[in-house]
Amino acid sequence: MLRLLIFLAVSILGCRTECNTCNSNYVSCISRTEFQFCSTGTTPLPIGDVYTCPSGYYCSAGTPVCSSLESSVTCPGCNTCSTDNRFACTSRNTFALCLGQPTPSTSIGGSCGTDLVCSLSNANICGSPATNTVTCSGSDSGTCGSTTISNATEFCESIKQTGKFPYGRVTSTTCRQYVNCYISAGIYYGNVYTCPGHTYFDSTSHLCTTQTQARCSDTVSCLSLNSRLLI
Repeated sequence: MLRLLIFLAVSILGCRTECNTCNSNYVSCISRTEFQFCSTGTTPLPIGDVYTCPSGYYCSAGTPVCSSLESSVTCPGCNTCSTDNRFACTSRNTFALCLGQPTPSTSIGGSCGTDLVCSLSNANICGSPATNTVTCSGSDSGTCGSTTISNATEFCESIKQTGKFPYGRVTSTTCRQYVNCYISAGIYYGNVYTCPGHTYFDSTSHLCTTQTQARCSDTVSCLSLNSRLLI
């Protein structure tokens, strides 16, 4: 009942806002379907409880805040790749790598853990919900599985693609490595290569670069390949 009254009140007031930004009526959309009321003062901030629009409605920049038109959504949603095609949020606290493509990989993804959220506005993928826009409001277990990929050929047999792919998220080791998958006589094989010097494999450009990659951030809890853990 309280949520319905809030929805009606916001519908009457109306608002125009960007994602995670307070509008003149002190309301902020924080995901496709969620919003918060904002503090008052010279620099309003989203605070307090998170409210969810009724089923079939989305938080928008127009009037009302909760709209039945999905096209009015101001916040990017689940499975939308970042502008640099590095990753997409798949739930509130999970993500998939986009590998340089405009659509997220169905095989390689990871988790922010239970205390952090995935945000397209965060270059490190995961961050505190207090300071990061929640890109995707759906929930997920946020686990990467209990078994690990044991070798490069198993990796390539699992992904069933050719090309170069990231092998893990440990900065000093697997973040510097990549798997090169190829086919011979109709069978997938793979080899592990290590980037030279102090360089890291960039899964978007498929090159070794001097910049530490987002998947290697301390905020990323784990990385997986088809629910098998990548270390």
